Order: sequence, then structure tokens, then C-alpha cells
Amino acid sequence: MSLPEEKEVHLRDYWKVIRKRIWMIAAIALIAVVIAAVKAFTTQPIYRGTATLQINIENPQIVDFKEIFTVNMWAMDYYQTQYKILESRNLARRVVHKMNLAAHPEFLPDAPSLYQNWKSGVRSSVGKFLRSIHLLPPPKKSASPSKDVFSNSDDQENEKNSPLVSAFLGRLRVEPVKESRLVRVHFDAYHPDLSGKVPNVLVEEYIQLNLESRVNSSEQAKEWLGKQLEELKAKVERSDEALQAFGSQNDIISLDEKENPTLKRLDELNQELAKAESERMAKEAIYRQIKQDRAFDAIPSILENKLIQDLKQTYIQLEAQYMRLSETFKPTYPEMVRLKNQMESTQKRLNIEVEKIIASIKNEYESGLRREALLRAAFEQQKTKTLTMQQKSIQYNILKRESDTNKDLYKSLLQRLKEVGVSAGFQATNIQVVDRAETPRGPFAPDRHKSILLAVVIGLFLGVGLAFFFEYLDNTVKTPEDVEQLCRLPSFGMIPEVSCERRIRLPKGKSFPVELISSNYPKSILSEAYRNIRTSLMLSFSEQPPKKIAVTSANPLEGKTTTLINTAISLSQIGARVLIIDADMRKPRIHKVFDSGNGSGNGTGLSNFLSGNSKLWSVIRKTDIQNLYYIPAGSVPPNPAELIGSNLFRDMMQALAERFDHIIVDCPPVIGFADSIILSTVVDGVILVVLSGKTSRMALQHAKDALFQVNAKILGVVLNRVNILHSEYSDYYYRYYYYYGESGKKKELPYHGHKKRSSTSKVSSGRR
Repeated sequence: MSLPEEKEVHLRDYWKVIRKRIWMIAAIALIAVVIAAVKAFTTQPIYRGTATLQINIENPQIVDFKEIFTVNMWAMDYYQTQYKILESRNLARRVVHKMNLAAHPEFLPDAPSLYQNWKSGVRSSVGKFLRSIHLLPPPKKSASPSKDVFSNSDDQENEKNSPLVSAFLGRLRVEPVKESRLVRVHFDAYHPDLSGKVPNVLVEEYIQLNLESRVNSSEQAKEWLGKQLEELKAKVERSDEALQAFGSQNDIISLDEKENPTLKRLDELNQELAKAESERMAKEAIYRQIKQDRAFDAIPSILENKLIQDLKQTYIQLEAQYMRLSETFKPTYPEMVRLKNQMESTQKRLNIEVEKIIASIKNEYESGLRREALLRAAFEQQKTKTLTMQQKSIQYNILKRESDTNKDLYKSLLQRLKEVGVSAGFQATNIQVVDRAETPRGPFAPDRHKSILLAVVIGLFLGVGLAFFFEYLDNTVKTPEDVEQLCRLPSFGMIPEVSCERRIRLPKGKSFPVELISSNYPKSILSEAYRNIRTSLMLSFSEQPPKKIAVTSANPLEGKTTTLINTAISLSQIGARVLIIDADMRKPRIHKVFDSGNGSGNGTGLSNFLSGNSKLWSVIRKTDIQNLYYIPAGSVPPNPAELIGSNLFRDMMQALAERFDHIIVDCPPVIGFADSIILSTVVDGVILVVLSGKTSRMALQHAKDALFQVNAKILGVVLNRVNILHSEYSDYYYRYYYYYGESGKKKELPYHGHKKRSSTSKVSSGRR
């Protein structure tokens, strides 16, 4: 078995559900409105006074970009703290004491209870309503003298006022205004004047409490700072004395490199040692060069000596003269001897001068070496002294840092003490009153219009939700579309509910079974519906209309007998000879419909013929309707299924088919009985009757499957007792009667509601 395809849901499907259960939705909405109205009009009015504050914060000095986030968090904490202070018991107790609320009627121990308030509220609301419609005179003004309920009285203790403070806080509301520094302070009360005065007094006490807190904080800070200064002053003195004593004991004047003589001396020795070492290395290089190579001419001091250069020049000149004369004279020549002696004398003198320079170079080298050794020894000695001093400077620095820190702290505390002293006399506040509370002109709660409107919305939502919930739980067949979608069977139409027939007006005292409405009132909507079934039946076969037709239903009391008879009447009205066979031998009904009071009753019928006790033609009866005959069920047999399944029944159907144009068989329900299954194999087709809103989809599917198992042909499905007043087909039926009323005249549209239901005709519904 293939599952039915799911139907696409449209908005009109939702509207159908709402329209179908519109009365339930309206009832739920009405109940919600009544409850809200009763609550709104019986609740004692509450008045709300509101004062608006501006709370500014004192931003700290921001020295670093990273501290911005810390300041923002601090601001949030600050405001949350102020909100809690506004709701604190201490502030509430101050207001209670100042206004003497313990003596106010609203806070008295014997104040009216909730029930009394509700009772008085009801009485007040009813009185206002009666006065509004001028059934009661206006209220008289009370002549009793007013009492000053706000006289100051401080004779109540905190313990006794604890319940009063709790009640006070229960009426107080603090509402911060988003993205601003404004705060609204609300107070609810049954008395308008009280609700207007309390917020103002609360704001004043809050500002005073803030000032007192500042003054107390300043005094406490001043006292604490004074003590700290005394202690810190003694500490500074002790640290300075310790630093001075340590410096004197260890000859430490200052650790600054520019002022410390030890470090300065070490630096000087270091520079002198480096200089002496470089000079010694230079002299040592010259000395080694002379000692090793004996290359005196390359020595800079010799090259730069003017006397040696002059002697060398003289020697060269003498040597040149001697070489020139030697070309002419012999060495013994006096002039040659004289030049020779001068040359030797000059050379000797030159050697003496060179030796002096070499001796001076050696002396300078040895002197530099000794000077370097002396400087190195002095440097090492000074270095040792410096290291010793540095070790002592660690303790000196510790003492100095401690002394400097104490001095800084002392200066900071002294500055802070002066600031606190100045701020103690400056009592400015960062809280400003933007709007003072006024006596409210009307109650804050209950908001009757809003409550009723909200009740309407909630009631409608709840009603619509329940409507869709019940629709979801409803698995019955209600429309022809449900039949076609579920069973894939053609729909022969739908029969309106009898209560929807508003045009039947019978004479007083007359009534007739609804099974004969097609004959007695052919212009009714029911008759037209049965004629539509007749048309669908005539067109169900392509060549000729079916002769043998079985009418059955899935369950009992679904109107199959009513549908069968009216369909048979419709067929007889077109001139066809129609025979109705009451094959429901378990609970026959056909004879009751056509019994015109002759007392024949069920008598002999189908069961008598099939059991061999009667002739076929003797059980056929003529009705008062032209061309319409019927065979009653006869006596109730113990085995109806065996009689219907016999060959005699088949032969009977063949014989009757030769004399009648249509044979319509009334069958028992399909579910629970085998009679309909057997009859479906004998007839040309089966009509299934479904009770709208009662037959479940499972039952219809089960009946269809049971008939298909024996290859029965289901001609179509008739949807019976459809309430067209609450369906999408109502406009069609109303339009039909508006234009096709009696005598062809336009008639007044029928009433859509259910009022005057008793004025309908006395028509029996005939649930079979």
C-alpha cells in the first residue's frame, strides 16, 4: 500500500482551521479578557512617584592608556554601589524616621489586609461604574480633620522598625537610565501624596548620607594620615642617622662617580698606567731595535738630532775633499793628513753623540719600565681599596634607598594630609536632582487598558494555539479533499448537516424522516446534494450507469441508510425503476422509513426469501414514491453472512436486474462484519459513506483495504453531515439558495449562527 503524498500547506489551510474553531478561539479570548478585567477592576490602585538623579563620578587621573579599561570597570562598580546604597536598609531607615512612616495608615500594624483591600477595591470600582451611569450620587467629601502623618518622631527603635523598613524597600524601585548617568527612583503606594513625597525625601537623605560619608571619610583619613606622618617622621630620622653613621665609619662621602675620591683616584691611576704602558712599549721597541740590529741611522731621535746631522754633513764634505785630493796627492801629503785627521776627529765626535743618544734611549726605557711598575702597583692598591669600598657601598645604598623612600613617603603623606584638610571643608556633592517627584495624577497600576489588551492578545494566541493543537489531534475525515488525498478515491459530494437546512418550514405538528427529504422538499440543499450524488453515480461508468450498487460505511451510525434512500429517490425522479434491498439484516431500518402506518412493519423480507420461506416477488413492496420499490430485511436470522453469500442471493440479484433499472443494497458497516465484503463481490460497485468529523482516517483506509482485497469496485465516497456553516463551502450553499429559492424570488440570507435552533423543523436526523 502506497502512502499518500503530503499536501502542500497554504495560508488558506491555516485560515480554515481558525474559521472552523472560531468560537473556541473567541471563547478563550473572552475568558482571558474577563479574568484580566476582573483582576484589573478589583485590584486596589497603586500610585507611583518618581524622582530623577544625576550621579557623576570623579574620574581618577589617567596616566597610561592601559588604565582606561581599569577606569571603566571602576565606573561600573561605582554605579552599582550607588544603586545598592539607594536600596540600602540604612537609607530606608533614615527616610522612615524622618517621615514618621510608622504612624502612616498605609504602614500601621492594623492596616487593611489584602482581602480587605481587594474588597474595598471592588466596592470602589463598582461605585465608580454606577456613578458613571448616573445610578449613584457623587461621593461626599469627608469632614474629618486631616492629620499630619509626617510629623517627626524619633522614638522608634531600629529593631521595631525592621518590618517597616522591609515593607518600605518592597515598594522602592531604582531604575538606571541606559547609556546615561541618570537614575530614576520610584516609590509605589496606595496614597498618591505618599508616593509623591517619599522619593524626594529619599533623594535628600541620599545626598546628605553621601556628604556625611565624605566628611567622615576625610576625618578618618586625616586622623590616619597624622598618625602615619608621626611614625614616618621618626623613621626618616632614624634612617638618616644610620646612613650618616655608616658613611663616617667607612669614609664614604658619596657614591657618585663624580664626587667619590676613591673612584676618581682609581680612574686617574688607570689612565696614567695606560699611558705609561704605551710609552714604555714604544721606548722598548726602539731599545730592542738598537740592541739587535745596531741600525743607529734609523732611530728617529738620531735622525732628528741637528748636531749629529751637522757632523754627518761635515764628515761628508771632508770625505769629498779627501777623495778629490787623493786623486792628485799621496796620503802623506800634509793637506791629505790634515783632512784625514779632521775626518777622524769628526767621526769620533759623531760616535760620541750617537752613544749619548743610545744611552739616553736606554735610560728612558728603564725609567719608563720603572714608572710603569710603580703605577701598576699603585693601581692595584687603589683597585683593592675601591673593591672594599664597593662592598661597603651595598649596605650604604640600602640605607640610602631606605632613607630616600622614607623621605618620599613623608612628603607624599604630608601633601595628602594638606589635600584632605582642604577637601574636608569643601562639602560639594557629585549628585544632582534632575526632577523632583510630584503627586501622581492617576494610578500607575493596574493599567486596565494595557491588561485587557494584553489579555486579548494572550487569549487569541492561546485560542489559536489550542485550535491548531486540536486540529493536529483530529484525525477524522472532514472534507472531500481529505478523502481524495487519503484514499485516492473519487468523491461523490457531501451532504450538509440537517441543522444547516434553514428553509424547511413544516406546518405545526408535522414531521417526516430526513430519509425522504429528496421527495418532500426537492428544493432544499439536502435534495440538491443527493442529486449531485445521482449525477456522479450516473457518470461513474463510461458505457452505462451501474445497475447493482451497494451502500456501506466504515462504522455504524454514519448515515448510509439516509444516503441510500435519498439517492434512490433521486434516481426514481428521472424515471428509472429503483429497488432498495435492506441487506442489513442485523439492524434493519428501511421498513421503518417506508412504513406509512399500515402496520406491516418488517414482516417477511429478504431473510425469509433466502431461507426458502417466501417467494421473491412477494417480498417486494411498493412505496408511495413513484418508481421506487424496496425489499425489507425480514426476520433477523442467526447467520446473515451465510444467506448473503449463497447462490440463491446471486440468482436473485440477476433476476431483479432484469426488472429494475437500479438496485441499491443497504449493507452493514465494513469494519466488524463480513456482509459488506460479500455483497461487494455481487454488485457493480460500492458507495462508501463517511461521517464528516467522526470517521477516522484509519477506519476509512481500513474499509477501503478490506474492499480492495476482494477486488470490489468502489464507485466513490459520500461525505455525510458536513457542517457547511463552518466550512469553505458555506458561500456556495448560501448563494445557491439566495438565487434559487422558492418561486424564483430572492430570499433573505439564512442566519449564520446557532441561535433560534428550536425554530427548525422537527426532522429526525437519522444517524444511520
